[in-house]
Amino acid sequence: MPVNTRELRRRIRATKSVKQITKAMEMIAASKMRKAQLAALASRPYAHLAWEMLVALGASIARSGSENAAVHPLLREGAAEGPRLVLVLTPNRGLCGSLSAQVLSEARMGRGSEVHYVSVGKKGQRALARLKLPVVAHFNGFETQPAVAEVRPIAKMLMDAFIAEEVVAVDVVYADFISTLQYRVRRQALLPLRIADGLQQATTPEFLFEPSPAAALQELMPRLTELLVYQAILEGLASEHSARMVAMQGASRAADDLIDDFTLTYNAARQAAITGELADIVGGRLAVAL
Repeated sequence: MPVNTRELRRRIRATKSVKQITKAMEMIAASKMRKAQLAALASRPYAHLAWEMLVALGASIARSGSENAAVHPLLREGAAEGPRLVLVLTPNRGLCGSLSAQVLSEARMGRGSEVHYVSVGKKGQRALARLKLPVVAHFNGFETQPAVAEVRPIAKMLMDAFIAEEVVAVDVVYADFISTLQYRVRRQALLPLRIADGLQQATTPEFLFEPSPAAALQELMPRLTELLVYQAILEGLASEHSARMVAMQGASRAADDLIDDFTLTYNAARQAAITGELADIVGGRLAVAL
């Protein structure tokens, strides 16, 4: 069957146009990726130190003979069974591989008979609505590093639901950034804040808290919860932009391969057409000579 060279030229032009788009998207994603990675990595030491401070406060309260749960309701251990709240962090847009699908798959894994969802990001909102899962609230996702004030309403809603004993626990599911080429979907227990393990491993010296450890804990607990949500969002952003950059890089390479294949087929078809024309000319010349 003869090859349509005109159709091949059209496909080559179309693929080159697609490659220009994917290359531009790759460069944009690379720029956003770098900023998101720096933000996520820079905030990790702060989150770690904040947790150490919480452990130190818990140790001081334990030495005084008080119960942490009595000091702040966010430390209250709920019932083993009961309604749970899951915060699902997904991108607003696609073209980032299977990141959103992996986050949603982890979020749907059953932990208790009754699970409600809070979605951040349009991909999660649409998927949860399509699956007809109970979504109690939705927040717009973030394209760039948010301010802490933008995250505060999300954390406040989670804390209010837990303090009011509407749920026994709150989890957050997000893509934890590891490297440009790797992320890990993680489910982290957010509330109640468990510092018992930290108390067992605490090696920090004894601090003097003014006016008292309990008063300091009252101020720190909401801020630490906000910080945990904020850190999860930063990790998700770094993972999203890294995954999108890698996906667009792969799309550009695939476009290059297609262009090479089409060009090879086009050149072979042209060569065959030229060879056929030469054969016709030679044949006609021989016929005239005879």
